[in-house]
Amino acid sequence: MTSPEALRRENEIVLDAVQALLGLISSNVVAVAVLVEAHRVELTFWVRRHTTEIEEDAEQATFELDALFSQEHPLVESRIHVGDPDPVSLDSYGRMIYWAK
Repeated sequence: MTSPEALRRENEIVLDAVQALLGLISSNVVAVAVLVEAHRVELTFWVRRHTTEIEEDAEQATFELDALFSQEHPLVESRIHVGDPDPVSLDSYGRMIYWAK
């Protein structure tokens, strides 16, 4: 069971991740999730094709999210997968914050 403090922290980080992604979701992006752990935050991108633009956008989003942390500074990382998220594994991805129509 998640404590209220942990849930508040996760909610804040998820909102910051959404802010960090503004303007960085291209038509090539299928979905984005945020996984919040004790000392690490991971942005996972699912894309139609792995391109240089996608890598640059993932790096930019990671940088922007890291910059939004004021006191706490967990390690912020990103991963890129080609294809769709596996519906069976959705819980392991953290919070889905974007899924293309």
